[in-house]
Amino acid sequence: MKWQQVQDSPDAAYVVVLDPGEEAVAALTGFARDAKDYRRTAVDEQCEVLSLLGDVAVGEEGPTSHPHAVPALINLPHGAAPGSDS
Repeated sequence: MKWQQVQDSPDAAYVVVLDPGEEAVAALTGFARDAKDYRRTAVDEQCEVLSLLGDVAVGEEGPTSHPHAVPALINLPHGAAPGSDS
């Protein structure tokens, strides 16, 4: 796997290229764990959900959800990120 950061900002973007035959989920999971660039964002206002993807896994403690959501927030100034002071 090769990767390169293409945007250096709080919303960093990466290009990830897997090697032929490399298992995609395992490689991307490892990349995410190594990057440790997780950011939780609380949304405390009404919004429209543009996309909601994820899965539910059953572990020793029961079902656990792992969602990824894209909300449409209308009360932010142009270019401001949720949770920022802008």
